[in-house]
Amino acid sequence: MLLIVVVCVAATLRLFDWHAVAHALSRMRLGLLLAGTLPLLLAIFSLRGLRWLVVLGIKPNRRRFWQSFCANGAAAGLAALTPFQLGEIIKIRLIPDHHGSAWRLGASGFFVERLLDLSGVLGMGLCGLAMHFGFAWLAPLLLLLPLLAGLLFGLLTGHLHRLPSRLQPYLEALRHKQRIVQASLLTIVIWMLYAGLWWVAILAINVRLDFSQVCILLGGVMLAVVASMVPGGIGVAELGSRGIMLWLGASATDGDAIAIALRLLTPLIALAGLACLFVLHRQRNR
Repeated sequence: MLLIVVVCVAATLRLFDWHAVAHALSRMRLGLLLAGTLPLLLAIFSLRGLRWLVVLGIKPNRRRFWQSFCANGAAAGLAALTPFQLGEIIKIRLIPDHHGSAWRLGASGFFVERLLDLSGVLGMGLCGLAMHFGFAWLAPLLLLLPLLAGLLFGLLTGHLHRLPSRLQPYLEALRHKQRIVQASLLTIVIWMLYAGLWWVAILAINVRLDFSQVCILLGGVMLAVVASMVPGGIGVAELGSRGIMLWLGASATDGDAIAIALRLLTPLIALAGLACLFVLHRQRNR
């Protein structure tokens, strides 16, 4: 993993035109970046918090939703800095009773969410590719890939009893078809919001992309980051963004600027997550 980081960072430093990047960042509309990304982050944290409650089968109320919102915000912030985005697992630890059955239910819920998110990323990328190659009629169906994954999970529930008994407690979240379908629908909206988040960050540096391009960029970069296991996708995300934009016909200057603009989302998400963790910590100490 360390070798991948070193190689990717070295390649990024060598390939990027840092003078052009600095010029593009100097013209960044910071007001647009903050005004556009902060509401989207709040919406993403809210939906991720709601999805977590749905997957666990916890009936939402004001207190539970707020706790789940903060836990998922903190998890998203840590995920942006960790390999394979595994920092998100912290939300299992933030369950009030994180021992015994609650831990096992949280672990199964985390597994379901990760699979749904993976299908969401894949669906966004395939949707963009379908539009790019002239199959726009197929794009809406590809966006529904998380729902297809959720339905597939539902079909598998009848076979869970065949797995070893020691695994059964960790599969509890998979046994509830309705919850998984609801979580699947929320996942579709969550990744649409992430696409909006990336679009705003790119627009803030005065580069305009259409929906298909944003989808290809989001899907391709996120899959590369997850597959690389590099903490925060350092170097991998930049090279992936640049490569995809060059493939889409953008100039090297725009590709470099877009990659760095998207990297600026990492500290924003991390700081928002830290704020959520601070709020959650204060609530527990009252």
